[in-house]
Amino acid sequence: MIRIGWRFSKPSQLVRTIANKNSAFASKQIPSPKELRQFLDKYVVGQDVGKKVMSVAVYNHYLRVNDKQKRIEAKMESELLEKQRKNDDEDEPIYSGSSEAKSGYQHLRQRLSLDMDPKDEDLELSKSNVLLVGPSGSGKTLLASTLARVLDVPIAITDCTQLTQAGYIGEDVEVCITRLLVGADYDVAKAERGIIVLDEVDKLAKPAASIGTKDVSGEGVQQSLLKMLEGRSVEIVAKRPIEKKEDPKNNQALAKKEETFIVDTSNILFILMGAFVGLDKHIVKRINSARSDATVDDSETKKDDPRQLRFSSTIEKVELPNGKKTSALNLVTPTDLVSYGLIPELIGRVPIITALEPLERSDLYHILRECKNALMQQYEYIFKQFGVHLCVTEKALMKVASLAQDEGTGARGLRGIMERLLLNVNYECPGSGISYVLVDEHVVKLLKQTEHSLATHVAAKYYSRGERERFIEDVYKEDPKKGLILDKIYGRVGTRVLQGKKRHE
Repeated sequence: MIRIGWRFSKPSQLVRTIANKNSAFASKQIPSPKELRQFLDKYVVGQDVGKKVMSVAVYNHYLRVNDKQKRIEAKMESELLEKQRKNDDEDEPIYSGSSEAKSGYQHLRQRLSLDMDPKDEDLELSKSNVLLVGPSGSGKTLLASTLARVLDVPIAITDCTQLTQAGYIGEDVEVCITRLLVGADYDVAKAERGIIVLDEVDKLAKPAASIGTKDVSGEGVQQSLLKMLEGRSVEIVAKRPIEKKEDPKNNQALAKKEETFIVDTSNILFILMGAFVGLDKHIVKRINSARSDATVDDSETKKDDPRQLRFSSTIEKVELPNGKKTSALNLVTPTDLVSYGLIPELIGRVPIITALEPLERSDLYHILRECKNALMQQYEYIFKQFGVHLCVTEKALMKVASLAQDEGTGARGLRGIMERLLLNVNYECPGSGISYVLVDEHVVKLLKQTEHSLATHVAAKYYSRGERERFIEDVYKEDPKKGLILDKIYGRVGTRVLQGKKRHE
């Protein structure tokens, strides 16, 4: 009886050892879609629908990854258990027919399959990649990189305009796998759980004029991506750093060794994204044609190339049956994308398609002031390093947001406008006697040099260390809330504070 009990405990210990070794990622708690959304809200302004779609898509993807890992471990543990049972039967045939031994092994098998319904053993979850459509500066790349941060997985962002079909000058599609592997510090298992972003995928659209010719940087790249998106093993040859060497002048150099890695892409989440300029006009035309029941013959359809409808940076809006208006990109269909120039096989491997809205003025303001790592926080910190208190009023920030909205460059345009606005300030202040800088609405208006261009030299309002009182009073004139904040920072009390509160009221 004692020996039989020992025989039961041995495979059980073996099973637990294997399970602990291989289930590190599978047992890791995946944040719920709501938790992912809450994290995205800290960094990404607006895009409520896009954040919800991405949160659900990412959650389901890693749920699938964990489920696949769990099945592999359960199968491996079951095989090990059966192998151990056979070995024990060979070593001690006297116990092979013991009913107690059989019931013990049966009990272990049940423990291994507690979480797996027998009906689900052959069920395999499909891979779901994502396509993000949206204007430049709407937050597509930020969404992907923020999700990678919260999930603690490697991410590689590749610009599709650099890719060509294998055998031609340019980068092969496998370069995105190589970059992911480098980001994972050459840990293949970690890379296989990462995220690959294929940016500017709309630039791969095959031109209508290229029909019958070889398009190695457009349709050829789309064809090369198919197997990778679906999930296959890719052989990557990379030079891995192995040791540091120093030359006689103490300059360090990394010694690299060429190694071959086999990376399975079936667990890698691919996020495709692009601006798809002109697609919204095509969608509006399609909807209007459907509403008027107009019939278009084949010759007219061929002339309707959505990429030729690039006359405005403003995204068209469509009125819904309930009277509300929405961005035309929210109504995109796979057929629209095929009309744009993406091949149907590629669209079929990207089942989740969502669009990001153009950023409104209020969104751009929040990006400037309120989101995590906001632009104004960065500039205030920079000026603080050389002893200057930078103050930009709320009206000035709203004016900057309006300028960025007019330019149609989204969040990226904000930094360009702020750099122009603060160019002179950044040049004059370091090493000078200036201690306070005020940028109000009037200063921002000076940026508007002409109707179609912005000035590069704008003079802000400067104050020395002894002019702090005047600086705060000038802030009060346009922004009483910020004036109260400055009073609190500098410990100002008395009638001026009360006057400031009255102004605010």
